[in-house]
Amino acid sequence: MIRAVKHAIGTHPQSEITVSASCLTGGCSWTLTATADLEAADLAAMTHTGRTGHPTFARTFQDVALVRRLELNAGQTETSPLPAPR
Repeated sequence: MIRAVKHAIGTHPQSEITVSASCLTGGCSWTLTATADLEAADLAAMTHTGRTGHPTFARTFQDVALVRRLELNAGQTETSPLPAPR
């Protein structure tokens, strides 16, 4: 018997969201290495724009996602640990 099972996905509570960025203006090599300080990342891009006039950036946000089967995890307070880095 097959039945639908509800799931939820979100950022693992023991992880953090990181952002990296690069300037999209032709010939510009400005990049921002991955950081968890999202405000500092925004400030770095705006500072680059202020100095160069380059207004467009590619940003990549990354997190560790945790999927939970809602039916099995109802009332569960413990979160599975983050896996070891590869």
